[in-house]
Amino acid sequence: MRENHILVSIEDYVATITLNRPHKHNALTGEMMEDFVSLLNEMNDRSDVRVSMITGAGEKSFCSGADLGGMSENNEQHILNYKAHVTKYKNCLLAIRHLKKPIIAAVNGYALAGGLGLAAACDITFANESAQFGAPEINVGLWGMMISAPLLQTIGPKNTYELFYTGKKVNALEAKEMGLLNAVYPDRELMQEAAQFARQLAKRNPTALTLGREAMQMIQGMDYEKSLNYLRDQVVILGETKDSKEGMNAFLEKREPIWSGR
Repeated sequence: MRENHILVSIEDYVATITLNRPHKHNALTGEMMEDFVSLLNEMNDRSDVRVSMITGAGEKSFCSGADLGGMSENNEQHILNYKAHVTKYKNCLLAIRHLKKPIIAAVNGYALAGGLGLAAACDITFANESAQFGAPEINVGLWGMMISAPLLQTIGPKNTYELFYTGKKVNALEAKEMGLLNAVYPDRELMQEAAQFARQLAKRNPTALTLGREAMQMIQGMDYEKSLNYLRDQVVILGETKDSKEGMNAFLEKREPIWSGR
């Protein structure tokens, strides 16, 4: 990646993606967001990756949002630059949404504005006890437009409005109560616990994970009866895959399954 602002390591079918600008609280530059999208697209095609995990470098921040330095001037060029920057962030959220494999966030420190959006967009989100979450845009006269989409789906309108109206930060336990987090761990245990969860998840049927994740997304907002009809068809499709048959045979034969990704 350019300037090593995003680091990637792959082990045990888990890709760990680290936002690497700790001196800037891992704020997202335009190039970082482009690289992030390219990375997630690459993960879709890699047979040695079944789960992705996002975290931040350093001990203070997961991600403080987009780096908007120099974009406050009111002229046509800066407006165009700002629009391009926001579009790149939109592409990050879409890349997470369209990922064919599970994605986990391990939030170590501040997750603010766009960083909060990334944490909310992931399938599973863990945090350490030092983590803090917030949408401070209102404090500078703005609104968390782009992050509204993942937050409304994750923590609902009441909690989202509260964060947006107040601009306040909430701690990890408060964020868990809101439904943003799956678990909170002591600071030194976060990465170990998150990595262990990711490794265990990577042992599951990758075809079931892919089709199941897609189905969960497809039925959101769908009419109830229509969703049941869709899910019925997906059950049949999944049951006919090679991996699903392998999983059932392995269970009956009391052995570990050998997944093919098909």
